[in-house]
Amino acid sequence: MRCRSRKRWATGSSRRADAFGAARALCAALALLGAAPAVAQSRDNLTFFVGQMTDNEWGELFDDWGSVRWRNATQAGAGYAREWRLGRFGYIGAEAQLLRHFGEQTHWELTTPIFLRTPRPANPFIPSAAYGLGLSLGSEPSKTEIARTGESTELLAHWFFELEFGNDDSRLRPYIRLHHRSHAWETFDARTGSNAVLFGVRLPLNRS
Repeated sequence: MRCRSRKRWATGSSRRADAFGAARALCAALALLGAAPAVAQSRDNLTFFVGQMTDNEWGELFDDWGSVRWRNATQAGAGYAREWRLGRFGYIGAEAQLLRHFGEQTHWELTTPIFLRTPRPANPFIPSAAYGLGLSLGSEPSKTEIARTGESTELLAHWFFELEFGNDDSRLRPYIRLHHRSHAWETFDARTGSNAVLFGVRLPLNRS
């Protein structure tokens, strides 16, 4: 089932209702960040990153890195996350990131994924892996997505896959991330999507 049809999106009242629903979903994800007490089993992180958008489907970035086609579209931003230890299974967490786009598009983007992370190895050169799933809300439709697929919309699904280097005692943890926006099998009206490769560093605010 789609969140809205193109006809509904054209009406002012439906647009306000959709915006209100998106805001509620984003607020719920943000509330999770502060829902649990700051006990020894939780950790908070700040992150800063830059990235470059590609003209590829996400699967191509895994199959053939040499085929990456970079677009004139960059992004930079910062984020905050809280994660809770799941023992030997790693971590579960929630994150909020604010991105600013530059180049062929110049808008803001807010993402609010919930994620799972594998345990961090003792060797800081062996990465942990994380997968997150949530929402992405842009301040306007993405010009990059319109150029790639012919359409876009402010609110889309968001997922990421990340490799982070560093162990539980590291003060800085560099990472590389695939940042993906998607219509999620036409859950959202615009049949579109985009991918970016982000390079960032994570600063733990507390250590378990």
